[in-house]
Amino acid sequence: MSETLDSLLDTLAAYPATEDAACFTLPPAAYTDPGLFALEKERIFSREWLLIGRANDIPDAGDWFTFQVLDDPMLIVRGTDGRIHALSNVCRHRYMPVALEERGNDKRFVCAYHGWVYGTDGRLVAAPLMEGSTGFEKGRCALPEYRLEEWQGFLFINLDDAAAPLAPQLREADAMLANYKTHELVTGFAYDTIWEGNWKLATENGMEFYHHMGLHGTTLEADLPARTATMDPAPPSGRFTHTRCRYAPQSLDRADGFGNWPRPHCSFSEPERTTAYAIGLFPNISLAMSTATLNWLSFIPLTPERTRVIGGFIVAPEMAGDAGVMAASNDLVYRVNEEDAQATWRLQQVMRSTKAAAGPLNVREGTVAQFYKYLARTLEPERARGMNVAAE
Repeated sequence: MSETLDSLLDTLAAYPATEDAACFTLPPAAYTDPGLFALEKERIFSREWLLIGRANDIPDAGDWFTFQVLDDPMLIVRGTDGRIHALSNVCRHRYMPVALEERGNDKRFVCAYHGWVYGTDGRLVAAPLMEGSTGFEKGRCALPEYRLEEWQGFLFINLDDAAAPLAPQLREADAMLANYKTHELVTGFAYDTIWEGNWKLATENGMEFYHHMGLHGTTLEADLPARTATMDPAPPSGRFTHTRCRYAPQSLDRADGFGNWPRPHCSFSEPERTTAYAIGLFPNISLAMSTATLNWLSFIPLTPERTRVIGGFIVAPEMAGDAGVMAASNDLVYRVNEEDAQATWRLQQVMRSTKAAAGPLNVREGTVAQFYKYLARTLEPERARGMNVAAE
């Protein structure tokens, strides 16, 4: 272990015993160090449930899209039985990707290398001219499957076959989202791009409203003023963090943008009706919602300083049917996402400065402090426990 990594892990280990309001940001090296990045890949992204899409974006049998997490290419396909499968996108013959495009609809997948054919459940259907190969057993050449679960209409995968099921871990979040009925929402537009910055910078940004007054000064601040942001108590599980920001009076009950207008058959509490709600779902997911909309982002690391960002703006079905409202809303959300992208790469640019140093978090950024505590518990649990005992 390098001296830099050891120091970073000591810094992280101190967060769980520190009050949120007393926490500082991570040191700059946390966003550049290859040793920490390797540990994050091993202990977070190889073991945690990761958000990769929406179930209603592949509604029909044979609908599919490709995805990659770390070194694992995947083929996500709705089978002829209606079930969604997360298959390995690597042919069982000589490794060629089975699906070469980003998405499509097919009842069978034909490998472009030697023509091996697979069904939507991964089963090998045909392997041309394999007669005489004594090592070939058709029944043993299916595409392997990854763990996949659907939650609130979202699709999650896990590289760890032994990982605990996702749904029981998110029961607290289910209670928070019950009135929003996010499983009913449909995609207004999809977002898939590369942000030039560390995945933690992107994740932190998506967890708090404090930056509205600066970064989103011309897009969101008038409707959702940063000063009105409040922290919700952290759930006992520590599985996510959440915060609210109150709508300005003139922005209530609007259909466009992050519209918080009433929905048929939905009942909302006063806080739900009058605030935007953000859940930071660990390790790398931002869910920013109103009564009628949800902007979701999932940050998939590529390198210590490069992140693939996938997401979408999903809306109530009745809102999706209004072309004018959707055009204005999609434009706003796209501009907001691009502002967040700019923050990520500009932050990354200064992380190697000899004068850059950790700064104190605002009380509206307690969500970020809770994210750091999650990192400590996940990357080096024994070290974090030791620090906590010492603090007591």
